[in-house]
Amino acid sequence: MADYQIPDELLGLPNVKAVSYQITSAERIEVCIESRLDAAVCPNCQRVSTQMHDTAEPQTLRDLAIWGRQCWLRYAPRRFACATYHRTFVERVAWREPGFAHTLRYAQQIYERTRHEDIAQVALDEGLSQDTVRGIFERWGKKRSTSAATHL
Repeated sequence: MADYQIPDELLGLPNVKAVSYQITSAERIEVCIESRLDAAVCPNCQRVSTQMHDTAEPQTLRDLAIWGRQCWLRYAPRRFACATYHRTFVERVAWREPGFAHTLRYAQQIYERTRHEDIAQVALDEGLSQDTVRGIFERWGKKRSTSAATHL
C-alpha cells in the first residue's frame, strides 16, 4: 500500500489515525488505520489494560464512501492481556460491531437507505449481496424497535 498521508479528520472515526491510503480503482479506496489508544478495557472485568499482547491479521472493513469511491478500511485488531483474568482479549472499538465486515456508520447508512429504497437497488448500488443488505436492514430494524421499547 502506498505511503500517502490522509487527514484523520477525513475519516471521522474516534481514536483512529489514518496511516496510509491507496486508490485501487476508479471506484475503490483502501485506507490503513490504527488505534490512537494505548489501552483497552477487558470485557470480563471492565478494567483497563495497557499490556498489549499482539496484533491480529489485518481485516478489511467497508466504510462510508470517500471522494466518491467505496472506502475499505484495513485494520489489525490488537490483543491485550488482562492482569485480573490472566487471559488475553481483543480490543473493542466504538465504530465497529464485532463479527461484521463493515463499520457501524456504514450499516446505519444502508439501513436508512433500505427504509426508503428497494433492497435490490441498494445492493446493486453498493456492490453488496441482497442477503447482506437484508441482514443489515433486519438487524438495525430490531435495534431500533428494541431501543424504542426501552424508552417507553
